Amino acid sequence: MKPAIRLLFVLLLAGCATNPATGRRQLILMSEQEEIQIGRQSDGEIRGQMGLYDDAELQAYVRGVGQKLLGTSHRPALPWSFAVVDQPAVNAFAVPGGFIYLTRGILPFLRDEAELAAVMGHEIGHVDARHSAEAYSKQLSAGFGLAIAGVLAPS
Repeated sequence: MKPAIRLLFVLLLAGCATNPATGRRQLILMSEQEEIQIGRQSDGEIRGQMGLYDDAELQAYVRGVGQKLLGTSHRPALPWSFAVVDQPAVNAFAVPGGFIYLTRGILPFLRDEAELAAVMGHEIGHVDARHSAEAYSKQLSAGFGLAIAGVLAPS
């Protein structure tokens, strides 16, 4: 086996981790601390660009529902954050590290707390399963592969 291919193989094996939500092995080249750091940076940008919905009681309610759901999370030690952003789009999303957002546009479509919890639980699931970290790792490993291919077959 050529040294460059062996190095890639070793790097990929070193990056394999057990997914806390599924129990399956997956390629993760990002630490939990890196996820949290990216999440905190993204949180500041999201709040700055989208703004928070100006209703302190609603924000507290959403945070409370989110906190109740964390009892079922596979990663309860993350610095979880739940917020409603001031956007008319019908959406909910998560960023790495436990930062969950609902848009004000989705709220009229949620008939009760159970539906709110279902949407928030879905987003918690993305964070629990480390979907963003997995996508990052796949992009990074593809870059490694291309770099090694360039070394092995420069033409």
